[in-house]
Amino acid sequence: MGHQISRRTLFRTASGLAVAGALGSSLSACSGGTGAGSTSSDLTMTWWGSDDRHNAYKKALKYFQEKNPKIKIRETYSGYEGYFDKFNTNVAGGSAPDLLQMDTALVAQYARKGVLAPLDTYVGKSLDLTGFSKTLLAAGTVDGKLYGVPSGIGVNQLTVNRSGLEKLGLKLPDREWTWADLKKIAQQVYKKSSGKIYGVDDGGGSTLQCFEIFAREKGETFFSDDGKKLGFTPDTLQEWWEYWAEMRKTHASPPPAITSAAHNDLTKNAVVIGKALFTFDSGVYGAGGSITDAQLDFLPTPQGDWSGAREGNFVNGGVLLSATKASKKVADSVKIMDFFAQDETAIKDMQLYRGIPPTEKARNLIASGLTETDKLNMANADYISQRVSKATNALPAPVPPPQGADQIWDLLFQSNLAVAFGKKSIKAQLGEFFDQAPGILSA
Repeated sequence: MGHQISRRTLFRTASGLAVAGALGSSLSACSGGTGAGSTSSDLTMTWWGSDDRHNAYKKALKYFQEKNPKIKIRETYSGYEGYFDKFNTNVAGGSAPDLLQMDTALVAQYARKGVLAPLDTYVGKSLDLTGFSKTLLAAGTVDGKLYGVPSGIGVNQLTVNRSGLEKLGLKLPDREWTWADLKKIAQQVYKKSSGKIYGVDDGGGSTLQCFEIFAREKGETFFSDDGKKLGFTPDTLQEWWEYWAEMRKTHASPPPAITSAAHNDLTKNAVVIGKALFTFDSGVYGAGGSITDAQLDFLPTPQGDWSGAREGNFVNGGVLLSATKASKKVADSVKIMDFFAQDETAIKDMQLYRGIPPTEKARNLIASGLTETDKLNMANADYISQRVSKATNALPAPVPPPQGADQIWDLLFQSNLAVAFGKKSIKAQLGEFFDQAPGILSA
């Protein structure tokens, strides 16, 4: 996917996190070795994605090489599965690519292990980041240095089966909606469908699209700034699980069997199989298109409806382009980053295949060629981005996930299921969660 990091993407990313940790010592040991660019006259570039993303990259890079004949690019690409396993192997063996597509969830770990090259000395010179907001650039910034150029605006949003809502005589909620509004319309969906359709998939175990926003609305973060502990309180998680327990009880959300079956299997998502009309899983619609025939629309994650609630939404960087520190072609890699960031031909070639473009200039360039659903998606991302930038009570963008984040995310998901299946009370599961989490983060 390009424009969001969904729960599905995060758990695919988990394998990369685990391998990055397992190879920590070897990555550090080899970080000063010879990169692939050093042993070849070609600049090596790698990325993951769908066939559409592959074709868009190849088309844009062909144009780049026509304009820069001295830079020869050797391209490699694949799906996400195994991408970082291969990258880790190449780094450890001294054959890392010169330029790569990097995951925002992993950039901090690779930067701190000395694998990635800092880009700050190029900014304002050969790397033009005009139009990129500071909030967006934070997605590629680690310990005050820039290690990756964001490809686009990543936002947390709900994907909505709008045509399904309309068939039930219901209207799409206003973008300035709250958690209470979500509960109300989700209950209406169940009632209007005579119990055939639930309102929204169970978000009690969903991290980025759901709980992290809720915690931020309480003025709390998911992880502490140093990544060594949780940033939210037991009271906040208890309130969260109580909300979703009520959602299940009133049939606003589906039973746990549906939630469990959809874990890591997007084809079983409640919206995709017609069992719900709202989902927090952004993978239902992404750079590869939609996996449902329903007319989709998009909404921000709901706002807090209590006194003193803060803006919980934030903007992240989609995917990044990063250079490896061992490469002798960092300057040339930066020219390619600049090309994708600012060149009109590259922007038009990439469309939404790396996410919603990061600048207003880029978004305006591609707007006329988008499908109706693409336009709705981009409009919602624009809306969230503008709202966040104007908010005076928003927390800073989250820090990159620490080592062990994948285990914490899975613990949250499984804990919510344990409550939903009636295996544990909320109080008992809270105790277990906060007993286990510190050990995971300190390991």
